[in-house]
Amino acid sequence: MIGNKMRPSRERVIVELENLDQAEKVEETIRTGYCDLIAENLIAWIAAEEDLTESYTKLSEKYKEKREVSDGLRELADESGNITGIVRTILKSIEDMQKIMDKRRTILQLLSQKNGSP
Repeated sequence: MIGNKMRPSRERVIVELENLDQAEKVEETIRTGYCDLIAENLIAWIAAEEDLTESYTKLSEKYKEKREVSDGLRELADESGNITGIVRTILKSIEDMQKIMDKRRTILQLLSQKNGSP
């Protein structure tokens, strides 16, 4: 359910879990295939926006004699800084999800031990 509404039917993305070992493997696959990959891309995006901020700031100085151009470039630098902050917030959320996923894997490992699995 999404809120109070039923989720539209769709094909499953993962197999129906049949045992604890399979659940642990799926958890690891989701973490490495989604969370880790998204985090890596967000880190690269942050670096790109930081580079843009620096470049727009330098260009603004280069065009300081042309106030309108310089002001426009400073605005672009500010906007890149704003995007950097937003992407950092998203990255923090992804990192929080990674911690939750790690906890779920730990729980599954403990459950496997209690169930007699290696």
